[in-house]
Amino acid sequence: MDGCRTGGGPRDAADEKEKIILRKYRLYAAGICTAIALGTSGCAAAAGAATTAPTQVQETTEETTQADTTVVETVSGAIESMAESQPEALQPICIFGPVTIQEDGRYSVDNQSGVSMSGEIILNISAETTYILDAVSGLPAKSESIKNGDIIYAYIGPAMTMSLPPMTNAEVIFANVAADAKAPEYVEIKSMITDADTSRSVLTAADGREFTLTDDCNIFPYLTRNIVTLDDLTAGRKCVVWADEDGNAGKIMLFAQ
Repeated sequence: MDGCRTGGGPRDAADEKEKIILRKYRLYAAGICTAIALGTSGCAAAAGAATTAPTQVQETTEETTQADTTVVETVSGAIESMAESQPEALQPICIFGPVTIQEDGRYSVDNQSGVSMSGEIILNISAETTYILDAVSGLPAKSESIKNGDIIYAYIGPAMTMSLPPMTNAEVIFANVAADAKAPEYVEIKSMITDADTSRSVLTAADGREFTLTDDCNIFPYLTRNIVTLDDLTAGRKCVVWADEDGNAGKIMLFAQ
C-alpha cells in the first residue's frame, strides 16, 4: 500500500497529460481571439477611411466653388447709360458764295464761308430732299430766279466725296439774299424753354445755336394753312429762323414733321 502512494501511479500520469492538453487549447484559443481582434480593428480602420473620403471630396468641391465665385467691384460716381454716351448725329453746315449752275442741274459754289473746303464745291440738288427757298419770304424759289454769279447760302450734309472738286448733297439753299442782310438759318430744334417769371423763350438748336424769341415773333408753317404755335417747336422738328446778329428771332418757319 505504501508503495502505491509514493511511487506515482497511472492516474497521476493521466492527470498531467490532461493539463498539457488544456494549456495548448488555451494558447490556441488565445491566438484565435487575437487574430479576430486584429481583423476587427483592420475592418474598423478601413471603414473609417471610407467614411472620411467623401468629406475630403466635399471640402475640395467647396474650395473650387469659392474660387469660381464672381467678384463684383463697387464703383462710385455717376454711371452714364449707353444712350447718353452715344455721340450726337452730325448737323448740316452752312457754306456760301457765288453759284454757277451746271448743265446737269448741279450747283457749283465758290465756297467763301471759311467752313469745310474752300473753293469750288459741287452741290447735288434733289427735288424730293432739297429745299430751295427765297431768303426773304421762305417760299420756294423759282429755278430761273437764280443766276450765275448770285450769292447763295447752302446747308450741306457732313458727307463729301474726295474728288476734285468735292461733291456733296444740299439740304437747304437760300437764294435772293440781300447784300446787307443776314441770311436766315436752317435749324433742327433741340429744346424750347420759356421762363415762367419773365416769359422769355429761348430756342436751342441741335448744334448749340441759341435764339431768343421776340415778343412779336411770327411762327408759321411751311406751305400750309395750319396754325402753329410755340408749343409746336418741339425737339427734332426742323425750321428756318430769321434772327439778328444778337440772336433775337423775329420770324420762324416750321417744316412739317
